[in-house]
Amino acid sequence: MRTIPARSNLLRGAGAAVGASCLLLATTSCSGGAPAAASQGGGSFSVGVPTSYLQHFLPGQAGDSGLDEAIWTGLTTLDQQTGKVVNAVAQSLQTTDQQHWTITLKSGWTFQNGEPVTAQSFADSWNATAYGPNAMGFNYLFSNFQGYDALNPAKGTPTTNKLSGVTVVDAHTLKVSLTAPLSTFPYVLAGTTFAPMPKAAFTNLSAFDKQPIGDGPYQVAAPGIANGAQQLTLNRYKGYAGTKGNAATITVKAYETDSTAFTSFQAGAVDIATVSGNDLTQASGAYHSQLVTASQPGVDYFGFPLWDKQFADPRVREAFSMAIDRASIVKALLGGFGDPATGVVPTSLPGGGQADCGSCSYNPAKARQLLAEAGGWSGPLTLYTKQDATTQTVLQAILDQLRTNLGITDITLQAQSLDQIYTNLGAHKLDGPFLLYTGADYPNAYSLADELFSADSATNVTGYNSPAFTNLLSQAASAGTDSQATSLVQQATRTAMNDLPLTPVYHPVTGLVHATRLSNVTIDYLGDADLAAVSVN
Repeated sequence: MRTIPARSNLLRGAGAAVGASCLLLATTSCSGGAPAAASQGGGSFSVGVPTSYLQHFLPGQAGDSGLDEAIWTGLTTLDQQTGKVVNAVAQSLQTTDQQHWTITLKSGWTFQNGEPVTAQSFADSWNATAYGPNAMGFNYLFSNFQGYDALNPAKGTPTTNKLSGVTVVDAHTLKVSLTAPLSTFPYVLAGTTFAPMPKAAFTNLSAFDKQPIGDGPYQVAAPGIANGAQQLTLNRYKGYAGTKGNAATITVKAYETDSTAFTSFQAGAVDIATVSGNDLTQASGAYHSQLVTASQPGVDYFGFPLWDKQFADPRVREAFSMAIDRASIVKALLGGFGDPATGVVPTSLPGGGQADCGSCSYNPAKARQLLAEAGGWSGPLTLYTKQDATTQTVLQAILDQLRTNLGITDITLQAQSLDQIYTNLGAHKLDGPFLLYTGADYPNAYSLADELFSADSATNVTGYNSPAFTNLLSQAASAGTDSQATSLVQQATRTAMNDLPLTPVYHPVTGLVHATRLSNVTIDYLGDADLAAVSVN
């Protein structure tokens, strides 16, 4: 599946520690679902979120966030304690070939206006997102559904507004056909982009985007969100068929950065704030008992522009990798909030934790030797990254280490906006290595490997293209068992790391700081607070 990390997965890195996966493979199905509803609590609290979270609420426009998870519930969801995929609105998902899926819905699930959630509700929502003229931001997530191309023709307007690969059999049965096998499809469906929408949405999609009627544990209170607004209210949906939210009301406040949200928390203006970068050290000291941390399902990596002839020799790339002291960077610059990378996929992702980066060990002498064997370095060197204080600080440290350990004296650093750096890398306009973060779209090693190394991935910005990697990942997508899929993904990532288009630097950690009157504050796989779980004491 062709995916791009959504929202915070590129902006600041997001995720939570996750455990074993529950893939729906071969002729098996994964039934059951979320835990039984707990007794409802009460009270209210406030939470700080990125400004982007309040821009859209349509599933196909909003993407996925902790706020979206509170408003919408899809066919599957993730158990935040184990990382396993469990059924939510779905009663079962069945497949014999990982390409054609039969999805059965539970009875009794309703939207927040009382309308039943049916198979048609999902089909209508998916068709609206996949239909090109609607210009939904997350339209591309349906690119591996059969019929997507007809809804997004290269020229002209579509002749249909329905995906041929989505068929409504009856009120509780849906059939989905993909263009190719995808064993991790149940993980994909856990994203709120694949949530259903009620009939009222299609009267005026733009109006619905500001005042949605979801099927999740919380509903957006009137008047919804206006353009430029910085705050909204969520009320607990009493008719929710899943595990009901603990708090009665949640006030959501928008902030431009994590740092401004943390400052607001310190001033007592918000009860929960995300803490990242250098703020983690301060929060750990000042609010140790109120800080929750989790490993992120992604990697900060140092990528090489393979189109630049100066990096064509793998010995040059190995030299740069061995000249980086990952342990000192994590200790000195991140306050220990991160894991020095020995492989590309972190242990927080099922199928991750491999030490598949042979050149990730710090060895300045070997680095100098390799660079000399490759002909040395001549001329200036520019390193690139996004405009972010922590990332720029880390890259400055790498710059200093390359200067000291490899003897490259003429080195400069350039920071660009996120959109700019991805555009320039995609056009092969940058001529030096770059430090970026990529997080998995869903908690599985397949997702991160696909995003970093697949030739048609928008986040593969090194120019890497390996038929051997592609073949192994395709086999993983068609695998008949969980263990087979994991083994093949690991073989694929080892193949990519042997080619070294990038070198992982560290796996970051994110945190949430919360008021003492709150309990059960946990981090979901996106790196956001699980809002429905928070209790007010």
